[in-house]
Amino acid sequence: MGNDSINPENDNDEEDEALYRSRVRVEGAELVTPPVRVTTFSALKVRDYRWFWLSTLAGSASMQMQILGRLWLVYALTGSALALGIVAAARGGAILIFSLYGGAVADRVKKRNLLLVTQSANAVVALAIAILISTGAIIWQHLIIAAVLNGLVFSFNSPGRQSFIPELVGEREMLTNGIALYNTAMNLMRIIIPVIAGALVLIIGVAGVYYIGAACYAVSIVALLMIPASRKAGPRPDSSVGRDLIEGLGYVRRSPIILILLVMAFVAAIFAMPYSNFMPVFAVDILEAGPTGLGWLLTMTGIGALAGSLGVASLANFRRKGLLLLISAIAFGAMLILFCFSHSFALSLLLLVGVGLGMACYMTLSNALIQQNTTHEVRGRVMSIYMMTFGLMPLGALPLGAIADRVGTPSTLSIAAAIATTFIVLMAILRPQLRRLE
Repeated sequence: MGNDSINPENDNDEEDEALYRSRVRVEGAELVTPPVRVTTFSALKVRDYRWFWLSTLAGSASMQMQILGRLWLVYALTGSALALGIVAAARGGAILIFSLYGGAVADRVKKRNLLLVTQSANAVVALAIAILISTGAIIWQHLIIAAVLNGLVFSFNSPGRQSFIPELVGEREMLTNGIALYNTAMNLMRIIIPVIAGALVLIIGVAGVYYIGAACYAVSIVALLMIPASRKAGPRPDSSVGRDLIEGLGYVRRSPIILILLVMAFVAAIFAMPYSNFMPVFAVDILEAGPTGLGWLLTMTGIGALAGSLGVASLANFRRKGLLLLISAIAFGAMLILFCFSHSFALSLLLLVGVGLGMACYMTLSNALIQQNTTHEVRGRVMSIYMMTFGLMPLGALPLGAIADRVGTPSTLSIAAAIATTFIVLMAILRPQLRRLE
């Protein structure tokens, strides 16, 4: 009887990847082995995944700096919730237009090379905005153009990054852990960076924040270069990008579970997740906390999100992921409704921890369940459809911003969150197969 030697502490790529095999061959027959025990940080034992994770840290740091800088600058230049919605919608529209194409490309090229190109483009956009601010030439319409470019780049970067994870850690036991740690890296930056960026706006100005953001993208690129370029590539000479797009959409249409999970993600993206675009309104007009307060509001959301991501990472072997998904989504909506009616800065910070916790658990589990139920050949395209939620989120901010300017931001966001929560409750009741997902 032959068996592969498994040593989870060994840093050799081949032995790391052997850790995640779920079958052994015995005299020509395959026997299923017990599931590998997955701990909170298991995926970080894989060398290439560690570099990917570090690249994610640096890229997320830059993104969070630009989010705070953009929100503060737009509101400082216009004083309008609608303007915040327009800039957000510009990015979202680009994501919706190009996301499917980006997913098809991600299925046809080497993921590392795709990420190198997209991170370089992000760095150029951040540097351009920094120069415009430094020279005093910036107007808020420039931020609309930058948002469109960021959305275009995101349409290729995100499907490539998401579908790269199974190539690095395997497609079975380790997948949920790898996705959760990926989200942990992003949420960790959501904790650290907004407070730092809020203070930096007062010390070195918004331009300085953008310059630092461009430098962070350079760090992300260096980390990606440490991953061998020989990872899977998928050029298919017998097919076209257009045919690949149709194939990906057909795959989703024929997969009821994936379709339901995607619809749930779309509803949450349109009605609940746009709340983050209106944080300047709460910081300035309702809580009277200024740019530092804005940083703390975003940071407390990040603290909750980090706790949620680490929690899911620790529950990689948990068998009732579907039920946990539904509970997390309902908790997210409930906490957001309560936040909308808070006039206490301390209470708002506490409620945002709950908002971030529920949102991170829901998004991580949704991502993992979609990938677990998708074959490798179409994963990039399916994830590009999922990533369209990030386009719907800022597009949802546009009508919400227009309504908020007339009837008030707290009332508008609380009603929107109630709609999303009600939909999730209905799905939990009408689609029992969701509760049984593992």
